[in-house]
Amino acid sequence: MSATIANPKAIRKRGFGPPRAGHALVRLVSMTRLILFDIDLTLIQTAGAGRTAMETAFERLYGVTGATAGVGFDGRTDWAIFTEVIERHGVAEGSLEAALSEFAEAYLAEFPRFLAEKGGRVLPGVPELLDALDREVPGFGLATGNLRRGAAAKLGHFGLWERFAGGGFGDSHTVRAELVKAGIAELADVLRVGADPANAIVLGDTPLDVEAAHRAGARALGVGTGRFSAAELSASGAEFAVDDLQDTARLLDILLG
Repeated sequence: MSATIANPKAIRKRGFGPPRAGHALVRLVSMTRLILFDIDLTLIQTAGAGRTAMETAFERLYGVTGATAGVGFDGRTDWAIFTEVIERHGVAEGSLEAALSEFAEAYLAEFPRFLAEKGGRVLPGVPELLDALDREVPGFGLATGNLRRGAAAKLGHFGLWERFAGGGFGDSHTVRAELVKAGIAELADVLRVGADPANAIVLGDTPLDVEAAHRAGARALGVGTGRFSAAELSASGAEFAVDDLQDTARLLDILLG
């Protein structure tokens, strides 16, 4: 989905915000730090809205209740989750690809309603960190297993979608490392800098985020706001690990160092 952006302001046409005010073109060209965030339990929590929307969509399509029972969500892509659910219940009458597309559309139709009903919240320290990064870098991105439209719905619900300049999403990837690679490429393209994964760092709350970052050639910052502690994320191989995103000064040292 990446495309060359001749004019940085054209980023807005892709659904993302423009590069931050006050950054000269020379800074855009020379800045090579690529910072990518996971969404769920790293930036926000949605009180189970995604799982509920999936189950509602699946029941509407196939008459199966509780379809995601026993299916793990942590650190996985939506495409991988959808595939497991469809195959587990044997509902694909035609191709798997057609069933995935049908399920995804039904899920996206249900999702906004459950976001509104369940609420959720932005996790502590996130607004302050994003504000601080706005002052330091021309843009930052996403590396999330969410479908692109699902990510837009989630972050848009909290007024955060346009904070991000590009990203990798779970629309067609079952392997998380592939979406991290895609996110690095898209963010670099939007910012017009080199797509060197050695200059990228991924923030996430699961060992799968850490593993995916490393397989993509990037570093990982584990955030202990999900089901895994900072110690567990460090043990999984993260170069850095924090309990949460509240220590803005320390995080800037890590992300920009």
